[in-house]
Amino acid sequence: MFSGGPLGVVEDSGIPAGSADYTTVVILHGFVYHSKIFTKLVPLGRLFNARGILVNRRDYPGSVPYTEEELSLLAPQPLENAEDDDMATAMNAQGVEAFMMARAREVCQLLEGLVTSGEVPIADRKCNVGGITIAGWSMGTGWMTALLTYAPSFPVGTVNLADYILRVVFLDPPFCILGYPTSENGLYNPLFEEDIPPEERESAFVPWVSGYFKHGSTGNTLALKTPLENPTPTLARITPQELASIVYHPPGKPDGSDAILLHRGIEVGLWMSLRRRSLARGRKHGWDSVEVRNITCEQSVCDCLWSMMCLKKDVEEARSQGLPVRDVRFVSIRNANHFVQWDQPENLLRALIGDEAIV
Repeated sequence: MFSGGPLGVVEDSGIPAGSADYTTVVILHGFVYHSKIFTKLVPLGRLFNARGILVNRRDYPGSVPYTEEELSLLAPQPLENAEDDDMATAMNAQGVEAFMMARAREVCQLLEGLVTSGEVPIADRKCNVGGITIAGWSMGTGWMTALLTYAPSFPVGTVNLADYILRVVFLDPPFCILGYPTSENGLYNPLFEEDIPPEERESAFVPWVSGYFKHGSTGNTLALKTPLENPTPTLARITPQELASIVYHPPGKPDGSDAILLHRGIEVGLWMSLRRRSLARGRKHGWDSVEVRNITCEQSVCDCLWSMMCLKKDVEEARSQGLPVRDVRFVSIRNANHFVQWDQPENLLRALIGDEAIV
């Protein structure tokens, strides 16, 4: 199995037998639920001419834990020398930005390692084969916007990585990880509800985030708190043994690395900055040619539907104004919730590597 360096490769399906133009699908996970939750995709890869590699981010099983020095970048900085609030915000943003630049570098190193191993066909964007499709699910989308933002500034090594990247995928991201504000009528997420004690937010998060919701087509008609009774929430249907194999709580606790990063990124405007820079054209080394794809699960939580609405509006407005914005392909998966990888793994693979706008 391929080694991911400080990142943890938890599964690798291997190269499809007899294929010379397969696509390597690399997936990074979200908050608390790590990449083992994508394990149902692995045996399906051969049906789609794909190799699947599931990667755990730092601080999750199989990866290298963060050092105290690395985590110190997320700590609020002393602001005695700040002349005003804007300067204070900028000073605090520097450390969080340095933290995410380092994460982008780790992703690049993993992908470069794949390419230099000689096991990745060059991306053929016209025929939609070969290369690497890399996806970040939920909070993992922050690693994708960081990759698109910082990778073009990294020195080109023995290979030009952009030549091998078929697409970068935002997989059902919540609005906060793309740096959008909430809707006018407000949204809901147990992780941010002040009336829920911090130590209870994760347990409230579980049935909500894995539920199915019936939404309207506008921000004002999104279902917020209560999922449908049928289908039942994904996490209510899995066995204790299965749950233990896909969840790792420490990074999500109030003092955990993911929880701190999530909130600090919001406080200093990092997620918004990464989204804006990741979608801007004018990148070096061929990164402008890399497709960006946003996948939305139609019965996911309100946060993810609102995220898609905001992103689509942003891209359409930028195009109408003639601004240099990337082409973003929007793909929807019918009757799917935020845990589509568990309930509909085949449809997710079609959305990741196929040409359909609606799966």
